[in-house]
Amino acid sequence: MSERCSVSRRGRRFSSLALALATVGLIAACQSPPPPNPHSARHRLEPLVEAWERARLEDGGCEQRKATETPLIDCEAVSRAILRLAVEFPRDPDVLLAAAVVDFDRGREQSALKTLDVLRRVEPIHPKAAVLRTRIAIDEGNLRFARRLLDEQRQLTPDHAGLWEMLASIAYLQGEYAEADRSLVAASRLGAPAWRVAYHRGLVAEASGRLERAASAYADCLEAAPDFAPARSRLRALSVLNDGGASNGTSSH
Repeated sequence: MSERCSVSRRGRRFSSLALALATVGLIAACQSPPPPNPHSARHRLEPLVEAWERARLEDGGCEQRKATETPLIDCEAVSRAILRLAVEFPRDPDVLLAAAVVDFDRGREQSALKTLDVLRRVEPIHPKAAVLRTRIAIDEGNLRFARRLLDEQRQLTPDHAGLWEMLASIAYLQGEYAEADRSLVAASRLGAPAWRVAYHRGLVAEASGRLERAASAYADCLEAAPDFAPARSRLRALSVLNDGGASNGTSSH
């Protein structure tokens, strides 16, 4: 929802974290328990997805993470392995979605779009793919297309929380804060992660000038996800700026 989009893309990391948060867990969420066959697509995909998601959630660590913190993840090797699976299993929806997410995260949006086109032909009703396609449309500044795509998917799968989160993102970007709040209520009721909804509510409240409500929402986010640095940063900024404003007001009289 906020500050435009990107989770782990090099050079733009967290430049619009809130929008990207709707896709954190995007490929992990589509995984089913691995079947017994060790050569199946899902069985081979699962550890790769886990590694990729771990790198994204841990501030996009990959090869840039300090060796003293957690084991390094070779994101380049992981992404190549996922893309090879997409060649080997060109009609597997889970593999195709994972490949599209990897390409998107690595800044290869055109390649991600091509994979999403294939996925749409294989499985037309796919809300997770619609969320990612919407992310790309928002990056391109095409909010009208993004909203139309979400509305179409929402008619088919109205119980998918991610679609409502992205609708909230678009409403936020367009300054329609009441609609953003309503969409977040729906997303929460449909099972969107509480910490993520709280962070998004904070962004909406802050943008609309409801600073106390924003601070409360960021605090709720941190209660559920104590290590989520963006919420901590925004909460601290609100506290410092509000204290500064109070001090300035006092000194002026």
